[in-house]
Amino acid sequence: MNTPHQPSASTTPLPSRPEPPNSAWIPWLLVMVLFSALIAVCVGFLKALDGSPATDAVLSAGAAFGGAALLCLAVVPVVQQLRQRR
Repeated sequence: MNTPHQPSASTTPLPSRPEPPNSAWIPWLLVMVLFSALIAVCVGFLKALDGSPATDAVLSAGAAFGGAALLCLAVVPVVQQLRQRR
């Protein structure tokens, strides 16, 4: 009654482990965020010098940050596609 368990011949292979996330993304993401923040500060400063209220300057700076961040993130797949064509 105590027979050793034998694995069946039709066992499915274990799924392969997913690749670890690319650690090079972290510094590039930091560069993108800092670049976008620099643009936001410049836009906010220029709006404040123009005599706009502080709320307008902050809203413009936020829009500039969002636009610059989206533009930076949109460039990444384009560069990857261009590298694959070589």
